Amino acid sequence: MPLTPSDISNKTFRTVRLRPGYNEDDVDHLLDRVEATLVALQGGPRTGPLITAAEVEAARFRTTRLNPGYNEDEVDEFLDVIVADLRSRGLSGEPGEPGPGARPGPPPAGRPAGPPRPQHTGQGRGPGPGPGPGPGPRTAPPSGPPPGRGAALPPFGAVPPPPPVPRGDRPPMTPEDVRRKRFATTRLTTGYNEDEVDTFLDRAEATLGALLNGRPDLAPLNATQVERVQFATTRARPGYDPAQVDAFLDLLAEELRRYEHG
Repeated sequence: MPLTPSDISNKTFRTVRLRPGYNEDDVDHLLDRVEATLVALQGGPRTGPLITAAEVEAARFRTTRLNPGYNEDEVDEFLDVIVADLRSRGLSGEPGEPGPGARPGPPPAGRPAGPPRPQHTGQGRGPGPGPGPGPGPRTAPPSGPPPGRGAALPPFGAVPPPPPVPRGDRPPMTPEDVRRKRFATTRLTTGYNEDEVDTFLDRAEATLGALLNGRPDLAPLNATQVERVQFATTRARPGYDPAQVDAFLDLLAEELRRYEHG
């Protein structure tokens, strides 16, 4: 059956903690646009361009690590349903196929209008409490994968993750360790925006250099910032494997705490 506006407004997702989840405000914002599109297709008021299947497929959300976020698999599965529904209505949005009623030009500023929704308070579509609005706007998608830390990702499950290295058996981390670090790249599954990760690790490299030179006052990062960093995610484009990035950031945060508590 075709989706209805109430299918969108009543949709809920489980929330996750201590592992990657989608920023709740970002997901709600996209679903508000979908809901407004369905309202317009049913003859209701239309105040902006109709969203297309291509836009939904290209959607990218910030991720949460320490704060609650929506379960990524549940969100991705629902977005696939939305994409199929929009395509069945002629709203594919592929090049040369604008879809019925599409308007040229950028969408109006602000949140796309639709049926009124209370301001997001962290409860949103999740069954439990969640955070308030995330920091800053979403990062624009990169034009393509940068050179640097990416590596081909083997089939899922083909290579088990390495066991954690006990702290006592690990030598101190150096700037060179950060510079040489490589991550597997993902495609068609959630990955971290490569430019954002690389920029952050450049700061981490500078931090270790300052600490090793006895100049903690010049270190641009501390352990808390490493633990709380969030990156935009990719779906259709390559991205760094989140599990590998998170594991390396945990080691980095532990290393910085050694200096802070030493």
